[in-house]
Amino acid sequence: MKRRPAQRVITTDERLARYAYLLGNVPASVADKSFAAAFAGLSDLQRQNLLDELCSLLPIAPTRPRADDPAAFAVFMHDLYARDAFVRVSGADVLAASFIGSSPIAAYFTAGAGSVTIEHQPLWVQELVGHETAPIDSGRMHHRPGVNSGDWYI
Repeated sequence: MKRRPAQRVITTDERLARYAYLLGNVPASVADKSFAAAFAGLSDLQRQNLLDELCSLLPIAPTRPRADDPAAFAVFMHDLYARDAFVRVSGADVLAASFIGSSPIAAYFTAGAGSVTIEHQPLWVQELVGHETAPIDSGRMHHRPGVNSGDWYI
């Protein structure tokens, strides 16, 4: 039985870096669903505080999404100013952690288009979705002892 290594504590900066990596490597539709899921997972007070602080950091007064509308928050996060300001908000790490661990992200890397490139993703992404690499078998066709894989053409 294979034991998984003990998980270490991830710093806020590392969590935000992982959030930024995923945001840049998943399609916009997956990011939207992940933002909506992460925002919906916050308490009412956390959503309100996040929106208050986020809107106060923006240079242009945007149309503020309602605190009870996760889909509107996802659309709001299309704005590059909002994404830039997001990492400076005090509750950003909580939302970033929810974004990283959301089911749309997991689905993208396990069953979606991201599953094709999962071998090329950082190890933490592979661990996030429970992906384990296959052992290298030196190119043998058969895994039974005594079967020579080079005799098939004779």
